[in-house]
Amino acid sequence: MFHPLLGRVREYVSGVRALESVVALTGFHRVQASPGYDQAAGWLATELEKAGLRPEVDEVPGDGRTRMLGQLMPQGWSCESAIATLIDGEHRETLCDYEAQKLSLILRSAPARGRFPIVALADGSERDHYQGIDVRGCVVLTAGEVHRVHQLAVIERGAAGLLFDGRRLLLPVRSADDDPDSLAYTSFWWPQNASRGWGFVLSPGCGARLRRRLEHGPSPQLEVEIESRAIDTTLPLLSAQLPGTTEDEVWIVSHLCHPQPSANDNASGVAAHLETARALAAMLRDGALGPLRRGIRFLWVPELTGTYAFLARHPARTARAVAALNLDMVGENQAVCGSTLLLEHPPYFASSFAEELLARIRAEAVDWVQSFSGPGHYSMTRMAEVPFSGGSDHAVLIDPAIGVPCPMLIQWPDRYYHSSLDTPDKCDPDSLALAARCAATYAGFLASATDREHTWLLEAVARGARGRLLRAFDAADAARNTARAHAAGRRALESLARLGVSPPQIQQAGAALDEFVIREAPPLDAAAPRVRGRDSRPRRMVEAPLHYHRHLLPGYAELDPERRESWRRLEKATPDALWLAELAWYACDGRRSLGDVIDMVWLETGRDEPAFLEGFFRFASELGLCRIEEEG
Repeated sequence: MFHPLLGRVREYVSGVRALESVVALTGFHRVQASPGYDQAAGWLATELEKAGLRPEVDEVPGDGRTRMLGQLMPQGWSCESAIATLIDGEHRETLCDYEAQKLSLILRSAPARGRFPIVALADGSERDHYQGIDVRGCVVLTAGEVHRVHQLAVIERGAAGLLFDGRRLLLPVRSADDDPDSLAYTSFWWPQNASRGWGFVLSPGCGARLRRRLEHGPSPQLEVEIESRAIDTTLPLLSAQLPGTTEDEVWIVSHLCHPQPSANDNASGVAAHLETARALAAMLRDGALGPLRRGIRFLWVPELTGTYAFLARHPARTARAVAALNLDMVGENQAVCGSTLLLEHPPYFASSFAEELLARIRAEAVDWVQSFSGPGHYSMTRMAEVPFSGGSDHAVLIDPAIGVPCPMLIQWPDRYYHSSLDTPDKCDPDSLALAARCAATYAGFLASATDREHTWLLEAVARGARGRLLRAFDAADAARNTARAHAAGRRALESLARLGVSPPQIQQAGAALDEFVIREAPPLDAAAPRVRGRDSRPRRMVEAPLHYHRHLLPGYAELDPERRESWRRLEKATPDALWLAELAWYACDGRRSLGDVIDMVWLETGRDEPAFLEGFFRFASELGLCRIEEEG
């Protein structure tokens, strides 16, 4: 049904042109609420004008005080220079130079000047790590999470600042032995009225060498000079639209932010997105696309904060968004980065028609290669479909309180993720072209779809649900997986109402899916709820996801310190705590009991975590983010 459109899209999309856009974007230091971000947005607006599109810019506060859908808008920040020099007698060695390498400074560092002793800690994120160690007036060399170490070392123990030499490992593509001289993208995120600090970033290799040096002989000192400032500014939310004949819209979204260079993350998503806009605009002018019943909106924002802000600024427009697509890290050279092109699904209870449509488009949009003897064919692109993990802009849109169907395309893992080696040479024009083909076909199909296409999509969603059920029948933990797949299929069918599919058609398809399960499912143990007797009902006071940086949540700073510590200990002791809490928050609709929510998290993940989730909702209620009602 979408195949003729995909064929036309192929003629308009250029991966080479998209790669040129990646190169241009990596010339900007795209920190949220910074001059470099504004410059990148200006460049992008100019490119949209060249493509015949009219840029629209929403300006929202970047003041560190304003909240939009509960999300704190970051205060503006700029840095003129930052240098850290190791002083050892007469010997001077430049360790960090912001002008030469932007990732050598912990972003949003406060101004600083002076010469300080250095104290090395393996981690520094727990109080017992400081036992018998005096860090007052020193620079702390640490591999621990920088906000936590800033609290314990600087605020509580009087340290001067930080030297960070840690990074996230991504096994099997990035081990501790890989690229030891790369710098990790590291940032402070300051809440309002925070006691701010500063820090520099060392590569793991440089950090190891400095640690050995500190163990033997006279200790060197660190001379620091940082010229930076925090400023109240505005965040530009950039969009453009191909109008339709109705007020309904299909959205493509990608985040424009991240420090220089950040090629795959996420200059690649922005570039593929721009190429999508160029192609669709040209196709519409040439008569190769249309007519559009629904508009297509292209939206570039600071990651997460910008999506919260756009939704808060445009609630009526959000209500008319029938679907969206998030492009994040889509340009990887898979052979170099070790990545796979993933289609991320939402939680089963937020499933929609969008995932099935995108999966089918992606399967046809790849470049196929013939087998040795000719009759077979296969893709050279590694691809997979994965459950929800969040962490990008789609996580805001799919929150059931907002309810915009929005799958994500992403290449993961990436050996060079959040590092100084995330440069354009790690990108691939074929990957960029594939992402743009998928996005353009997805948006063009949904924007121009009539009742005929809706009927085809209804049948496709039903067939896809049956296929996933057949796989669930044979899966480990078959009862739970079958119940999950069945519920996801029903929810995906119901979501077609957003496109105007009639209730009788949806009901008929849902009944047929129920009959399929009864007829085809092998004997299974019942997937009964795991939780009983919990009569409390959490009700959200914020109709959006909660920030994963807990210290940025409203009310956090006013919470009793020991209460904050107890919550931190519980999260640290629970594997995948942030993910489990986000799923529970999604499931909390004000009608479901806490037991229902815990069951839904178990059905999605196989994780039965009543103690943790009860604790999470208590914590959220203490911050005023939800209210817990006891059933009488």
